[in-house]
Amino acid sequence: MTLTLIAAVAENGVIGANGELAWRNSDDLRRFKSLTTGHPLVMGRRTYESIGRPLPGRRTIVVTRSRDWTAAGVEVAHSIPEALTLVEGLDAFIVGGGDIYAQTMEVADRLEITHVQLHLPGDTYFPAIAPANWERIRVDHRDGFAFASYRRRPLPVTDLPELLGALAPELHPGEYVYCTVETVPAGVDPVVMVAESEGITLVLPKEQAEQLGIAGIFPCVWITLRVPSALHAVGLTAAVSTALTSDGISANIIAGYHHDHLFVPVDRAGDSMAALGALAHTRP
Repeated sequence: MTLTLIAAVAENGVIGANGELAWRNSDDLRRFKSLTTGHPLVMGRRTYESIGRPLPGRRTIVVTRSRDWTAAGVEVAHSIPEALTLVEGLDAFIVGGGDIYAQTMEVADRLEITHVQLHLPGDTYFPAIAPANWERIRVDHRDGFAFASYRRRPLPVTDLPELLGALAPELHPGEYVYCTVETVPAGVDPVVMVAESEGITLVLPKEQAEQLGIAGIFPCVWITLRVPSALHAVGLTAAVSTALTSDGISANIIAGYHHDHLFVPVDRAGDSMAALGALAHTRP
C-alpha cells in the first residue's frame, strides 16, 4: 500500500478559500486525473461537497463525523483510521481538505504537489513539507508553477552495524576540485560550500572551475554515501576512514544533513568503491 497526498499549494501554503480550491489550472487538473484514476480517493466531507459528485474511475471515501451523512456512490468513514482500513493494501490518494491532510501527513508515503508560484488568499492550508522528512525526487517546471514528487525519507539510523549494512555508495561522474574564493561567483552550484575565516571553500566540477578561472587542488571524484544516518550517529565516518586508509586511499569526508559525501583521488575511485562495498558487508 502506498498512501499519497496530492494538492496544489501556493507559496504561503494556501490550498483553499471559502470551501473551494484557491487556484485552478487545466494542466494541473489533467495531472490530477492521470495520477488518481483507478485508485481510491480519501477526502473530507466539505471537499466532497465542493466537488459535488464521485469522480469517474475512482472509489470515493468520505471522512465525516456525522453518522447520518450519506451520498450516492460514496463510501463513508467516520475517522481517518477507518478510512485507511478501507484502502488497506491499495495505492490510495488523500485529496483534501486541510484537516485531512494534517491528519495523514505523518503516515503518508509520497506527496504529489503542484507548487504554485503565488501568494494566494485563503483559509485552508497544506502542512509544511519538512526537508528532514521528505525527499524531492522529481520536478517539472511550468510557467508559474511546478509539479513535484516527494517520497518519505527513511528513519535515521544510529546503530553502527545497521548503518554499515545500509551503506549504499554512489559514484558521481566527472572530476572535482577543491577551490578557495572570497565570494561565491554568480551561477556557481557547488557540491559543497564551507565558510571559513580564511575564505570560502568550494568543491566544484573541475571543468566549471577551469571555465571560471578558479585554481583548484586535490583532483578527486565524488562519492555520496546514501545511508539514512542520524546526525548524532557515532562511528560511520571513522569506519569509512579506517577502511580507506587501510587500503592507502586518502579521503575527505563531509557530513551532510541527509547524506555523507566522500572525495577520493581520481585514480583510486574503483578501489574506494570496492573498499566501501566490502565495508557494507562487515559486522564489527
